[in-house]
Amino acid sequence: MTRVMLKTAARYWWLPVVTGLLSIGLGIWCLASPDTSLPIMAYTFALVIAAVGFLNTVFALMNIGSISGWGFKMLVGVIEIICGVWMLLMPESSMVATFIYGIGFYLVFVALNAICEAILYYGDTKYWLAMLLSFIVCTLILAVIFLAGPLAGGIAVWLYIGIAFITFGMYRVLLGVKICQANKQLDK
Repeated sequence: MTRVMLKTAARYWWLPVVTGLLSIGLGIWCLASPDTSLPIMAYTFALVIAAVGFLNTVFALMNIGSISGWGFKMLVGVIEIICGVWMLLMPESSMVATFIYGIGFYLVFVALNAICEAILYYGDTKYWLAMLLSFIVCTLILAVIFLAGPLAGGIAVWLYIGIAFITFGMYRVLLGVKICQANKQLDK
């Protein structure tokens, strides 16, 4: 990543942190309240996806032409907004069924995107790349396990999804911190 691209991205280092904290919060809630009714989880998920999509879209729009891959980030954000709003407009019974499968596919999608993002930003920093990729690979594995048998797992499903959201959130927070640290190093 060039110096100019990193400087531009660093202005908005807080956006990945906010999306990470939202994901960590949702993951903790999944683990703390496995008996919570599915409709409440589905509505919360739809709202979080729409909010994360909005923040990803803002990040992309603020960095048009300054960072490579801004168009893909914007596409991801728009897809997240559409999916979140679409789920909010569904009847409750359909929303719960969509939520169960949608959450698994969403985690696979964002994990694959995050792998590309980690490699793009930190191809020359082996330690950070390894740490970021370990969180994302964990997220991807948990999402695939969830998709293999979402209804049969019972409480285990919430364990997989809760931990997957937490690991994804940790990745996003670390990404924001790394971008902020890189900016400080460029200023010296």
